[in-house]
Amino acid sequence: MKKIFFALLLLIVSVQIIGCKKSNQTGTGNNNGIDSLPMPNTVFKQDTVRVMAYNILNYGDGCQGTTASLNTYFKTIIAYSKPDLLSCEKINSFNPSPGANGNLADDIANNVLNSLFPNSYSYATATNISGGKTMSVLFYNTQKFTFLKTVTLVNNITDFNLYKLYYKDVNLNITHDTTFLYVVVNHTQSGSASASRDVQVTQEMVALRSKFQYFPNLINMGDFNTSNSFEAGYLSVIDSTNNQLRMYDPPYYPDQQLTYPGNWDITPFVVAPYLTTSTRASGTNPNTCGTSGGAKSWFDHIFISPWIVNGNNYIRYMNHSYQTVGNDGNRLGTDINSTIPSVNNSAPSNVIDALFHLSNKYPVMLSLIIQANRNAISPPDPAEKN
Repeated sequence: MKKIFFALLLLIVSVQIIGCKKSNQTGTGNNNGIDSLPMPNTVFKQDTVRVMAYNILNYGDGCQGTTASLNTYFKTIIAYSKPDLLSCEKINSFNPSPGANGNLADDIANNVLNSLFPNSYSYATATNISGGKTMSVLFYNTQKFTFLKTVTLVNNITDFNLYKLYYKDVNLNITHDTTFLYVVVNHTQSGSASASRDVQVTQEMVALRSKFQYFPNLINMGDFNTSNSFEAGYLSVIDSTNNQLRMYDPPYYPDQQLTYPGNWDITPFVVAPYLTTSTRASGTNPNTCGTSGGAKSWFDHIFISPWIVNGNNYIRYMNHSYQTVGNDGNRLGTDINSTIPSVNNSAPSNVIDALFHLSNKYPVMLSLIIQANRNAISPPDPAEKN
């Protein structure tokens, strides 16, 4: 019996040794083996960047109250959404010099953003070459980005600026290189006729395409006042004979939640979760500023370049992250905080209420992933032509 026992024991040990040798030789086997774990210098690292575009309804003109009163609502929204890049459109015009009396960008940076997250936000150089009644400003998280320059692409009724930033890779050491991100901010002429805004956006896209051989990591966002997907201005963004010089509206592509064409004013129910105008059904509640009618059209968008769709250069769109903040898809013709047809649970109730009071527009958001390109050689960032 002892001889049989020791023979069996020897056979079991031999089988285990042979199995281990085969596993070590192939380097594949099951995913739980030690050989499948990454080496220390290949540990997966990534960062998330949250992007928001928000028309804040003549902030600073006093129509809705003082900036101090509006900042209370704004802080509630920012504490919830935590954007790393924030474009604010339709700010009442101001002297853009930092520290100037009445500088509304300073007001937002100091009394909203940095009040919540101390020493974390700044803003890109603002302009008002056109002498417009309103201005747009890009705010950014200084822990993640460094601002390099502002270029005014078009000054037609208002300024359409291109902002160049780079991602600060000092902490996570993901890209091992300088990774640029370009952002264009829009606020086009409103109205039922599209002629003025068609010209504005088309001029902007012509200027933008003249600057690059192919689009880099590029975002084009803001309030486009578009009624449908076949307006000339909208088409100038998404349609190009060169696929490297076009941009994408994420709910259409890459998320493929919608299909073209889209007529948001005629059939708003088709795009109900993406409607951005208006948070208010009444023209007198909470005030007489801005538009009424409840959610009825999709004016605000965030377009992204092919590089960002495909993650060609360290920055990639997080699929299905695009959202209209506070729109649960049941707001057609009603207030954002109405209980009819149902309670809006898409965000906390205090955030829903703050969105109702701060602006007649819903903000739009998406997320970007900063991640090393493991299996591809990242193409060079295209030099600006002018």
